[in-house]
Amino acid sequence: MTATAAVLLASGDAYACSIGDFSAKATCDTSTGEARAAITITDKDPSGTPADITVRIRMAVGTDGETVGTGHIDHPTAAGASTTIPVPWLQGYQWNVSVTAGNLVDERLTDLPISPDTPCVPATSPTSGTPTVGPAPSVSPTAGVTPTSPAAAPSASTSSAPSTSASSPVAGTRLAETGGGSDTGLIAGSAAAAIAAGTGVLFVMRRRTTAGRH
Repeated sequence: MTATAAVLLASGDAYACSIGDFSAKATCDTSTGEARAAITITDKDPSGTPADITVRIRMAVGTDGETVGTGHIDHPTAAGASTTIPVPWLQGYQWNVSVTAGNLVDERLTDLPISPDTPCVPATSPTSGTPTVGPAPSVSPTAGVTPTSPAAAPSASTSSAPSTSASSPVAGTRLAETGGGSDTGLIAGSAAAAIAAGTGVLFVMRRRTTAGRH
């Protein structure tokens, strides 16, 4: 092997993609209005090899569980290129992050991200708890007042009283015209007695006349 080839081979190994080029951290994210864990992966691979990132649930024994998010870094640099993968929030939880790039095939990071051991609560809008007050209902000054109904009752009562009292003089007048009234019975009795007396006198006179003729 020539010295030039050895230098090129060494340079190639120096710039090869390594799992050590990757780092990850987990933070609380409420930008969507709900609590989520934001897993941010930074790739400082100077070779610029594209990388695919997979975030999985970490089981109790440390093995991979369900995949909860994926990401891609298209062109990493030595200064670092990042991608953020949102996953369901789990307080104080450690996530398995694996990388596939170049000669790395689904290789897990050695320094795994852990979400903060504090609650992740979405910010509440200051006005969200303020009750909405609608405009006061307009009330007409005459609403609920029915002037015609109260007036109808007095007019009915006042009209009925005069009609009853007015009937008395009319009835008295008609009784006077027909000879009726409180003295009518007395006058009729006297007349009947007089007629009976006259009839008796005539009957006696006739008896006497008849007897004289015989």
